Amino acid sequence: MTEKIMDQFKLTGNGETADFLIEAEGFEGIRILAQTVADDVALVTETRPGICSDPSGCGGHVVLMATCEKSSLLECLAGKLPLSSLREKRESYLMQILEDPFPEHPGIHKLLVIAGSDKRGTIYGMFRLSEMCGVSPLVFFGDVIPVKRRELVFSLPGPVISKEPSVMYRGFFINDEWPAFGNWCTEKYGGINTDAYRKIFELLLRLKGNYLWPAMWNSSFSEDGPGLECAWLADTLGIIMGTSHHEPMCRAGVEWQNQYRHYGDDSDWSFVSNADAITRFWDDGIKRNKSFENVITIGMRGENDSKLMPADATLQDNIDLIRKAILAQHTILRKHFGSDLAKVPRMLAIYKEVEDYYFGDENCPGLKDWDELSDVIFLLSDDNYGNLRAVPTKEEMDVHPGGYGMYYHFDYHGSPISYEWVNCNRLTRTWEQMTLAYEAGIRKMWIVNVGDLKGVEYPLCYFMDLAYDFERLGSSALNSTEQYVREWIDRQFPGDVTAEQKEKIFTVLEGYTRWNAARSPESMRKGIFHPVHFRESDRVAREIGQIMETAKQLDRKLPEEALSAWRSMIFYPAMASLNLIMMYLEAGYNQYLAERGCLYANIYAGKVRHRIQEDQELVGAFHRILDGKWNHMMRSSHTGFRSWDDRDWTYPTVETVNPIHGGKVVIGFRGSDQYHLGAHWQDKEPLDNDDLMVPGMSEVIVDIDSRGDVSFTYRVLFDAPWLCCDQDSGRVDTQKDAHACVTFRADKHRIIGCEEAHVSVQIEFDNGQTTHSRLLIRAEQDKPATKEIREALNGDVQEVFLERQGICCIRASHFSQAHDVDGAGFRTVSRLGREGDAIKVFPVLRTFSLSEDAPSVKYDMAAAESGTYQLFVFVLARNPLRRGGRLRFAVSANGGEKREVCSVGEHYYTEWFDPEWAAGALDHARVAVTDLSLQKGLNEICLYAMDPGLILEKLVLVSEGKNLPESYFGPEESASVNPDGEMSVRAGSC
Repeated sequence: MTEKIMDQFKLTGNGETADFLIEAEGFEGIRILAQTVADDVALVTETRPGICSDPSGCGGHVVLMATCEKSSLLECLAGKLPLSSLREKRESYLMQILEDPFPEHPGIHKLLVIAGSDKRGTIYGMFRLSEMCGVSPLVFFGDVIPVKRRELVFSLPGPVISKEPSVMYRGFFINDEWPAFGNWCTEKYGGINTDAYRKIFELLLRLKGNYLWPAMWNSSFSEDGPGLECAWLADTLGIIMGTSHHEPMCRAGVEWQNQYRHYGDDSDWSFVSNADAITRFWDDGIKRNKSFENVITIGMRGENDSKLMPADATLQDNIDLIRKAILAQHTILRKHFGSDLAKVPRMLAIYKEVEDYYFGDENCPGLKDWDELSDVIFLLSDDNYGNLRAVPTKEEMDVHPGGYGMYYHFDYHGSPISYEWVNCNRLTRTWEQMTLAYEAGIRKMWIVNVGDLKGVEYPLCYFMDLAYDFERLGSSALNSTEQYVREWIDRQFPGDVTAEQKEKIFTVLEGYTRWNAARSPESMRKGIFHPVHFRESDRVAREIGQIMETAKQLDRKLPEEALSAWRSMIFYPAMASLNLIMMYLEAGYNQYLAERGCLYANIYAGKVRHRIQEDQELVGAFHRILDGKWNHMMRSSHTGFRSWDDRDWTYPTVETVNPIHGGKVVIGFRGSDQYHLGAHWQDKEPLDNDDLMVPGMSEVIVDIDSRGDVSFTYRVLFDAPWLCCDQDSGRVDTQKDAHACVTFRADKHRIIGCEEAHVSVQIEFDNGQTTHSRLLIRAEQDKPATKEIREALNGDVQEVFLERQGICCIRASHFSQAHDVDGAGFRTVSRLGREGDAIKVFPVLRTFSLSEDAPSVKYDMAAAESGTYQLFVFVLARNPLRRGGRLRFAVSANGGEKREVCSVGEHYYTEWFDPEWAAGALDHARVAVTDLSLQKGLNEICLYAMDPGLILEKLVLVSEGKNLPESYFGPEESASVNPDGEMSVRAGSC
């Protein structure tokens, strides 16, 4: 095969830099942004391209930046460029290198053509040139410093034509912008004005977006430029402007109260009592902005994101009023744009209560079937927490030519609890939900609420890339997000950052966003992670501590040029949010120990106070980086919310324990609610522990604490040769931490069957008092697989999970077998769950019934006894894709009858006043419960697909009479036996 000969173009080198050629007839926005691209080149090479408008004024190497139908030079080159194929595309660009392109201009020897099918196509091509120079789209908002180069030479294999964007309108919404973004703009630019928006427009275009909802809390985009300067600049640079879900007709939310006196004396935002004034207000908004490129929001909501009519209004009342408002709006639009409204891009946001009006009911037709809206984009919404609400059916897609959009959230100000501070989004969830949206036909508009913008650069890059190139990153790219993250890190950390350091950056980035996605900082409180059960808080603290230590190491060792991006986008958000989780873990320990009367609680009280100080210092340090470039951006209240907003937030409270006079001791097993206070005449049985009966478990921890004001020494005595401890004696000083712990480890190979170790903890107080505690540690040899299990493993069984202490926990992704039906089946999505992987049925929109063959997964477990077991199925907090749906699946045991299980209640409603939805939104998970009859020994448990959208994370089986202890994540996965007969204990992870 003959290797393709590459054309080469030298942008800079040998002391020379190519010129940028922008024709006088070209778009003004191209000319403005050419200056930005020239700045990018100078940032890399310290030499800046010149910009000329005529070929005769250019040097030997030239970059032509032009647009089809707006360039006489492109017409001259038509025979050398495949312009016909480019003109057929939307927002696309051609890159091609030509030699001696213009006979009439022999001084130009090499020409790099960047030709756009339209203005945005040209702009995307120009910023592609910046990326080829090594300039990240996050050069400003992420503080990414490109590698310096003396020479920039590019190679192209002939003409290169970019793809068309997958989604037509792609952008973001700056929202909830005070006190962070608003104060930042005020300090840096004098307000949320044209100077501020210039940087925002540039970011949007670098990310190949085209659509923006501007900040709106106390801002008017078309008034604060000053005047129309913001709107003019947006249009000039190729930005399509919109307004948010409750700001119709190019009018900002604040404008009505500021201007209603121009239309009358009534300030009510009511289309019942004030329709004439509001109609004239809308008319002026269209008149003001009609010359710019917009997608016009229509419809109407109440002020400040509220309902339009009083609570006693009927569904029919609300729908009739919105119809009336839309008809008035359409009359205005026909007046200004002509009778053919199909040529006027319009959007109706189906947000919150508007969804009720969209669907209607059996007695009241909804807006979705109204012919007046047939050519309007229906902008559907997630539930504000990244989980889609209802999506259109295939029939609805087929009959609605206006198309569908999705309003998604990376930030939210509202019930049940806001999250606005730092990034709480995982790319896996964005991929899973937005690919679902795309497959459901939601392809006309994607817009994401980015809050203050700073802080969500990382997920925003992914959202925009997915919208632009769904073919590469979407449904066909299952489990591609990890590779995307690694490529993203490569782009933001070029130069001397080593492969090992990039791997650690991945660990920190993936780690802190995983924890924030499991529970947002604002909704943290004491006891979220249980201080005792399943040693949950210990596991969480261990994992978070490791991430924080990795982050600190990187901050000390990364090269200087990488520190700005590292600290701006990852280090401080990671450290600040993980510090908060540690604060609440320590506050939980404090409360738990204080309830026992342990003086060690006071140590944790001190730790919490230190964390509070650290929180304030980390926020302050972020505001000081880069000479205060991002001052105010982490200013939002960000933890311990006791209502939906921050008006009643608080740091965690702590308790102080005053010592009892005399020698007092508290002894207990780690992970147990039981404890012992020293020898007492009422003692009957020793405190016992059966953790070593669990397959794969080899250690238990005994905590020794003081309740009194007298220090003591301890000695540990035990009678089992298979048991050892890390320290059999020690001292507890009440003036220091008043705590000690002893770790017992078992050599299970030396255990014969089941055995018991009698342990005595001997206490001698400094005042001469003595006491002791009797403990019993029960242990069992890790048994070889039974004959039944061995025979099954020689067949089609891949893994058998073992019940432990009445509980068997299985990760959903660890199924033995999967059964597909007509190409549909469960697939594992890496890192999708709160703890790790999860499973979901693909293709994503299929529905199955109990009476038909359905995709399924099979799990094999060994029950200790026959009986009724409760099955707890942990599912992610997704919403039914069909209105009124229940997110059903089915289960069976040992080939028995399939039993339908619903993941949400009968009256489930995706809104703040439904406690079931609210709890799931905050926990990011729900638990569906049913009963199964199991036999002693081997059991097959099958889960069957029914409703689309369901995501399974793990199964927990609990034997009859056993309660599942309270915790956030539930138990760790049980030990299992593999086909080789070996026991497997997977590393625990929260």
